[in-house]
Amino acid sequence: MREGWRRVSLGEILRLRSERTHSVDTLLSVTADRGVIRQSESGRRDSSSADKSLYWDVRPGDVVYNTMRMWQGVSGVASEAGIVSPAYTVCEPVGAVSSEFLRWFLKDPKLVGKFFNRSQGLVSDTWNLKYSEFKKIEVDLPPLSEQLRIAEVLDEVDAQIQAVGAMEKKDAVSLSAVISSRLSDQEHPRRKVKELLKGRPRNGFSPTEVDGWTGFLVLGLGCLTPTGFVPRQLKPVSPDVASGNSATLSDGDLLVSRANTRELVGLAGIYRNVGAPCLYPDLMMRLTPKPGVPVEFLESVFALPEVRRRIQALSQGTSDSMVKITGDVIWNLEVPVPESGKISELLLVKEDMRRRLKIHASAKVKLLRKKEALMGDLLSGKVPITF
Repeated sequence: MREGWRRVSLGEILRLRSERTHSVDTLLSVTADRGVIRQSESGRRDSSSADKSLYWDVRPGDVVYNTMRMWQGVSGVASEAGIVSPAYTVCEPVGAVSSEFLRWFLKDPKLVGKFFNRSQGLVSDTWNLKYSEFKKIEVDLPPLSEQLRIAEVLDEVDAQIQAVGAMEKKDAVSLSAVISSRLSDQEHPRRKVKELLKGRPRNGFSPTEVDGWTGFLVLGLGCLTPTGFVPRQLKPVSPDVASGNSATLSDGDLLVSRANTRELVGLAGIYRNVGAPCLYPDLMMRLTPKPGVPVEFLESVFALPEVRRRIQALSQGTSDSMVKITGDVIWNLEVPVPESGKISELLLVKEDMRRRLKIHASAKVKLLRKKEALMGDLLSGKVPITF
């Protein structure tokens, strides 16, 4: 342990707040990425109880964590007063401890591992970390001055990540606008997707995920995003089921999600080599364009707002949280098809903007790695903080 640091239990620095005065009744929620926010800003449907008499008070600076997801590190620090569901645990920082520091400290992967070990329940859906177990966990805590400086350094890196993310989002919106403006002209003839494909859409295969590197992968649904394919959710699978499988991908294959939330179903992306044999899952379809039909054009068509709305309207499911589309929906979908010269112009503009998006994505990855390294070094005391 570094000089000046001290070993404490979480119960010594975070006292359970069990108040129900409801002097401020703003409904708050805790998200994995944004911490404690207003429920109205979460983008999720309000499923709170009409009777909120059992909801907990939250005050500015309080630590709030999701009792059933703390094993995943879902916690945050409140910036305003409000109330939260009984599914959350509310803690008041006490003594020489900074709320700003705790926001980072409670996300430390090593500490999250301790939360995992202390969580109770038969299956992951019921695992929960009650305060009675949370308070027993011992941690090494730096002096208050170091806490404040560590939080400041990590906040600075996080602000840089947010700035790059904002530029990335702005360029993604611009790309969408360019595609829409060039393809939404009502003068463009409409053709069914089946006229542009060599054959019907083919569903993938979803083998069981295994632990450890096997040399074979399967995509997760998260790889298809509003801006195309992103290799951010790759899962190892057994070579026995993956080798020679018909769902093995080739660089340049066009994929469409056939199941997701209503907002995300039908997203398209062009697969790019991930460095190992890779399958696409059953919840995606592979489309093979006819010769002369650029795959980049088809990807652009599926991103059009009018096409997205049509796909969403044709999706089926009992809940917006999981709907599905069939191959027939894609097969019979009508899309605008400009003359070849205009398609070529569109693809040139698209490629230029895609290069800008890749620059932002690369910068973001570097900053995320920097943040991860700083968290590991500073929160453990491995590297002393400089003032």
